[in-house]
Amino acid sequence: MHSKLLQRVWALALAGVVAVLATTAAQAQTPEGTVITNQATVNWTDANSNTYAPVNASVNVTVGFQAGVDVVAAAATVNPTSPSTGDTLFFNVQNIGNGADTVTISEGISVGGIITVTGYRYGATTYASLAALNAALPEQALGNTITIKVVYDVIAGQGGQSTVYTLTATSRRDGGVSDADATTVTPSESIAVAVTPDGGQNLQRLPSNGTNYTFTFAVQNNGDGPEDFDLLASNPGAVITIVSVNGDAGDSTQISLASGASTNIDVIYSVGDVAAGSVDTLFLRARSVSLPATFDDGFADLTVIRPSVSITKAAYRDDQLTPIGAGTVVPGEFIQYLITVTNNGDADASTVHIDDLLPGQVTYDSNTPDAAGWTFTINVNDVDADLAGTLAPSASRFFWLRVQIN
Repeated sequence: MHSKLLQRVWALALAGVVAVLATTAAQAQTPEGTVITNQATVNWTDANSNTYAPVNASVNVTVGFQAGVDVVAAAATVNPTSPSTGDTLFFNVQNIGNGADTVTISEGISVGGIITVTGYRYGATTYASLAALNAALPEQALGNTITIKVVYDVIAGQGGQSTVYTLTATSRRDGGVSDADATTVTPSESIAVAVTPDGGQNLQRLPSNGTNYTFTFAVQNNGDGPEDFDLLASNPGAVITIVSVNGDAGDSTQISLASGASTNIDVIYSVGDVAAGSVDTLFLRARSVSLPATFDDGFADLTVIRPSVSITKAAYRDDQLTPIGAGTVVPGEFIQYLITVTNNGDADASTVHIDDLLPGQVTYDSNTPDAAGWTFTINVNDVDADLAGTLAPSASRFFWLRVQIN
């Protein structure tokens, strides 16, 4: 039992040694031009055990060329800044064939518009094109390694974007043999956003009563790469109700902006039926999707305004100059009433209408407006007066009614 276990261990160990030797043999190729001589010798005797001189036979074969190329990128990923110039990628190209060879270099860039290759450096010389580089590359001895440096610039506004640069080396002696390796170039990204304005508007709005308002914010991407931003509208008070942001119903949406780009965002909102002087603030926050801790707020302060119209009426003698006050009038006398309306609020008053039902002891005679804009409708002693346009804050308008005492 014990001997069988030892036999199995020795067998496994021997198999491992054979495998290592086989791998080593596969990797270490016989150099091109090597002459391999294979000789066989025969020895023999006859029936009487006489010996004879050995006889030899041999054959020669010459090892031909087998190409081999190995390309290794010095870095799997790099993170230059955007923009930047004179960045460098390093690639080692080794001849792993069995003879001297020369390679040609080609390249691939997976996503355009992120980097621009400006040159290829071999030794102390930088070549402007791959054609110039390939014309200058020397023959490589078996096992020799050369370093190719790819010089490139990063275009502005590409932070956070990735492209894969692939360098391929192809044997010139056997164009079917090549190898490639790649480096991912991802320019580092700084994220910054600005939302304006930052107050100072002092918006004055009437209660909506079915009419919505629009305020426009500007959102700018101040980072060095394209970015998605969440837009969040809000207000701390109870006056404003957000209707939509950038055309999307509700208080939020999302936009994408290229580096340095700016766009206007309309926030539509309504104002509640609250007292004049009520205040609230409309905020718009732009928040980076990839880095939510980066955001900026713009805001506009709002005050609710309303018109407040008062009316006064005074009696004058027919000369429109002498107040009657507590004095007496006599039948048949003409007197004039002065009706004045004043807007004491902080918003225009519209559709101002006055209804004056004259007492039965007088008879309507005529009217005299202070200026154009009044329209009168007379139905016996019922006088209706309508003012065209609006009555501005702190403004007053008036008219005279001439009547006769019955």
